[in-house]
Amino acid sequence: MCANESSTPEKYGVAMRNEMSGVASAISYTLPVPRETASGSYVEFYAFDPEHGRLRRKRIKTNRVKGVVKRRQYVRDLIKRLGDQLKRGWNPWIAKDISELYIFEEVVERYMAHIDKMFESGYYRKETYNGYKSYLKILRKYAQKVKPIYYVYQFDRTYCVEFLDYVFIDRDNGAQTRNNYLQFLRLFSGFMVEKGYLKSRPTEGIAPISKRLYKKERTVIPASTVSKIADYCKEHDRHFLLACYLLYYCFIRPVEMTRLRVQDFCLKSGTITIPAECSKNKQRQTVTVPKKVLKYALELGIFSAAVQDYVFSDWLRPGPNMIDPKIFRDHWAKLRKPLQLKREWKFYSLKDTGITEMLESKLASIEVRDQARHSSLAITEIYTDHRSEANPEIFEIDGSL
Repeated sequence: MCANESSTPEKYGVAMRNEMSGVASAISYTLPVPRETASGSYVEFYAFDPEHGRLRRKRIKTNRVKGVVKRRQYVRDLIKRLGDQLKRGWNPWIAKDISELYIFEEVVERYMAHIDKMFESGYYRKETYNGYKSYLKILRKYAQKVKPIYYVYQFDRTYCVEFLDYVFIDRDNGAQTRNNYLQFLRLFSGFMVEKGYLKSRPTEGIAPISKRLYKKERTVIPASTVSKIADYCKEHDRHFLLACYLLYYCFIRPVEMTRLRVQDFCLKSGTITIPAECSKNKQRQTVTVPKKVLKYALELGIFSAAVQDYVFSDWLRPGPNMIDPKIFRDHWAKLRKPLQLKREWKFYSLKDTGITEMLESKLASIEVRDQARHSSLAITEIYTDHRSEANPEIFEIDGSL
C-alpha cells in the first residue's frame, strides 16, 4: 500500500498554530474518507504534524485492490482501522512508517493457529508446544493489561525489552527463564517478518543474560530433607514417590517418565529400558533400577497392570493415557508448604541430588555417568560398552530417599 501526503489548506494550518499545542495538537485529526480521482482511488484524512505546526493531509492509495466490490470492502475496513487507530492516539507523522495497520491480537491468534498446526503435524513435541502456548499466554496478558498495544508496529525493540524486564523483574523469574522468553520472542518476531506483518525483527540486538553471570536456580537437596520427602510421600502421595525414586536413583527425566510403559521394566535383570522414541537424545538406553525401587513398584501393583499401560497415567497410576509432565511439578508444589521446601529445590533437583550422593558414596564416576546417560557418554563408551545387565552396586544402593 502506497501513501501520499500534502499540506492542508492554510485555514487549517493557521487555526492549529494559534489554538492548539502539546499533546492535544499531536492527537488532533479528521476522520478518514474515501476519494476517487482520475489518477485512482485512495483514503484521505488529516492529522496534526508537530514539526510543521499544522494539520497535514495523509493519503493511502487503494487502487491496487482489484475489483470494485473487493476494493469497496477493503476501503470500508481500512477506514474503520484508521479511525480506531487515530482514536487511540496514533499519529502518522510521529509513528514510524507503516505499510499496513495489522492488529496485534489478530496476529497473536494467527501465530497460535500456526503452532497448533505444527504440533498436530508432528513438528513440535508436546512439551515444546505447551511451552510456546505458555509464553504466548503471558505475552498476550502483558499486551492486554500491563502495557496495552493495539497494532503490530507498536511491538518494537523497546516493547520487547520492557516485556523481558517484566518477566525477569516483576514476575521474579530467573535469568534462564528470561532467556527462554527471549528465544520465544525471536521465533514470534521471525514469524511476523516472514508473514509480512513486520519489516524487521524487533528482537535484533537484544542479548541473553550470559550463563557465566548467573547461578543455577536448581540446587542439591540435603539428605535430611530428602528423607522427609520420602516419609511424607509414603503417607500422602505414594505413586508420586515412585516418580521421585525413578528421578533420584535412575535419573529418568520427567518427560521420559510420562512415556514409560510397564513393559519397559525388566524384573529379571533389574533394569528399565528407555525406548529411543521416549528418550531425550533419541537413543535406546538401559539403566539399573535399585532393588528398593523394584520392591516399591511391586507394592504399588505396577506390574499387575497391562504391559502396554503407561507407568504414570491418570492420578499417576498405570493406565492407557499419557499425562503432561507438568503434573509431576504440581505434585511437587504440594510438598513445599508442609515440608518447607526452599524455592531452589525443584522436582528435578532430585536428579542432581541422586548423582551427587552416588559420587560421594565412592561409586565409580564412569558408572554414575552411564546411569545418568549424560552427554559425556560418548567419551565413556571409549572405555566401556553399553550396560545390558544391572550394575550390582547400584542395584543394592539404599540412599536418603
